Amino acid sequence: MDKATLALSRFHKRAIVLVVFTAMALLISINWRIAQFEQLLQDGQVVRFALAPVDPRSIMQGDYMALEYAIAQEVRAALPEGMTQGQLLLTLDSQKVAHFVGIYRDQPKTAEQLTVDFRLRNHRVKLASNSFFFEEGQADHFSQAKYGEFRVSARGELLLVSLLDAQLQPL
Repeated sequence: MDKATLALSRFHKRAIVLVVFTAMALLISINWRIAQFEQLLQDGQVVRFALAPVDPRSIMQGDYMALEYAIAQEVRAALPEGMTQGQLLLTLDSQKVAHFVGIYRDQPKTAEQLTVDFRLRNHRVKLASNSFFFEEGQADHFSQAKYGEFRVSARGELLLVSLLDAQLQPL
């Protein structure tokens, strides 16, 4: 073997090792995140947010429910200038429906209060998700949604589980 062929062979071996290592790291991180979501579904606290009316159809994306939260106006009014993310301080009523208390800033919380992450994007309050996709032709069924049911972790991370009707029954 000449030197050029030997150098090319070493380069290919290193490239293959790098590709395999990168693929493994990516698969491990994806599966780790999936396991975290599964744990949140199993152990997370149930929190329900009242929904504000929105249009449930997108021509480009198919059928889905764009989610707007009833507390959004209160949140926007309470946000300091320039704040685009943080945590909300909430209380839950007897039906686990969230009520806005204020913006959380590391102040002491009572046992009845919890915090959830939020972001402000294009003047819209975004919690875990601002859309809920469903099968084509189901828009009438899901347009009855009055609440979104989430699971929240101790850190305030939210995961949308289902949409609920006015009687808090899953759709």
